Amino acid sequence: MLNLLFDADGTLYDFKATEKIALSMVFDRYGIPFTKENIETYHTGNRRLWDDYEKGLIRQEEIPGGRFKLLFEALGLTADTNEAGNYYSKQLGDHGIMIDGAVDFLERISNDGRFLSYIITNGIADIQWARFRGTGTTGYFKRVFISGEMGVQKPRKEFFDRVLDEAGLERDRCVVIGDSENSDIQGAVNAGLRSIYINFDGDVSAIADYSVSSYGQLLSLLDDLV
Repeated sequence: MLNLLFDADGTLYDFKATEKIALSMVFDRYGIPFTKENIETYHTGNRRLWDDYEKGLIRQEEIPGGRFKLLFEALGLTADTNEAGNYYSKQLGDHGIMIDGAVDFLERISNDGRFLSYIITNGIADIQWARFRGTGTTGYFKRVFISGEMGVQKPRKEFFDRVLDEAGLERDRCVVIGDSENSDIQGAVNAGLRSIYINFDGDVSAIADYSVSSYGQLLSLLDDLV
C-alpha cells in the first residue's frame, strides 16, 4: 500500500479560481476597484503573511484580518479589517472549485486498492473544511490534516512526523504530492519523505524526487512507485 499525502490548494483544489471570486466580492463590498494593481497589492501582503506563518513568525489566526489590514492601509481605507477578513473567509469556503481533472483522478485512485489518500494542508481549517465538504470530496481521503488544527505547519519536520504518527504510516510507504516547493517539497525533504512536485505549467523542481505536469503523468508515476 502506498500512502499519498496530498497538498490541497494548487494540487487538487483550484484556489486561484476560488480566490478570484471571493476577492471580487470583498472589493465590491468595500468599493475597491477590481484592478490588476489593487489585486497585486493584496497578493503582496497576503504572500508576506503566509511566508511569515510558514517560518513560524506569526500565528495563523493573524492572517484573515491581517491581509486586509495591509491592503486597506495601502489604499488609505479605514474599514473594519477583521470584518473584511471574516467575509472573505466565508466566500472562500462557499466557493470551492476543483482543478480540471482532479475529481476523475481522485476517483481512479480511490478505486485502486494499492493507494490510500490523505490531505495535508496549511490552509485555515474552517475554510478548508467548507470547501472539502462543498465539493463533495472528503470521502476520497482517509484522513485530513490541517495545520491550524495541529498547531504546527508545513514545511516543519514536526508537521510530517505528526501526520505519520497519528495515521500510523511507515515513512518508506509514503509520498508527498504538492505544488509548493517551499512548504510541500521542502517539508518532505525535511522529514525524509519522497516527494512529487506537480506543476501544470511544466516547471520542474530541483529538490523534489519527481516532477509531473498533469494528473495523467502522476498516475503513470504512481504505478511505477507502488
